[in-house]
Amino acid sequence: MAGTNRIKNVVKVKALPSAERLEAVLFDVDGTLTDSDPLHLKTFQIMLMELGYNQGKMIDEEFFRTWIAGRHNEDIAKDLFPEWDEVRQREVFEEKEARFRKLAADCLAPIPGLVEFMRWIDARGLKKAAVTNAPRANAEIMLRGLGMEQYFHHLVIGAECKRAKPHPDPYLMAMERCGAAPDAVIVIEDSPAGMAASIAAGIATVGIQTGQTRERLEEAGASLVIRDYYELMKHLNIADPPVLRS
Repeated sequence: MAGTNRIKNVVKVKALPSAERLEAVLFDVDGTLTDSDPLHLKTFQIMLMELGYNQGKMIDEEFFRTWIAGRHNEDIAKDLFPEWDEVRQREVFEEKEARFRKLAADCLAPIPGLVEFMRWIDARGLKKAAVTNAPRANAEIMLRGLGMEQYFHHLVIGAECKRAKPHPDPYLMAMERCGAAPDAVIVIEDSPAGMAASIAAGIATVGIQTGQTRERLEEAGASLVIRDYYELMKHLNIADPPVLRS
């Protein structure tokens, strides 16, 4: 298969701007605002078994992280089912997303520290955008489940851009809409495919370790790797010690 999440870092890692220089923060959604990857994994495992993929054997987490997580459905479909026509690929993945939405409607929680980080963003008056390869219906149900459907200034959907991630187009659009320059922006991403997009857009990127290993995120070019938003706040020196997780 041609496209995977094993994207090599071929550019110099860009340093994060200081908190004082920030004008905007751009967030991926799946695995970045909420740890939704286990729901995607479960949905793909069931669907692919039903379709007889991998001789009907269940895919494991490593396969999911490498070939699926963070990637655009069209690219996943081309890799997993290259013999299918586009109509069948689209129908199957639309069914997958419908199944995911049923699972996600009532069981999402924010990544630890996200709420506190969002409060800091609001207190500074920074622009904020959600930038995702998820279908719009998925993004909206996740934001609604997190109580954030009205929170972001902009919601950028990869499929609604000329090119989705791993191309830079979604992040370039988000920066343009926020009126911010790359040196005054940070991106939070959880997948090498998403990081490839933000780095290609010239933005320093934080890798959040929900589904990928630290090594894989660093290999993809992360300026910083964190487990949660408390670690990011600590790195940026924007929270008092009592707020931070030990």
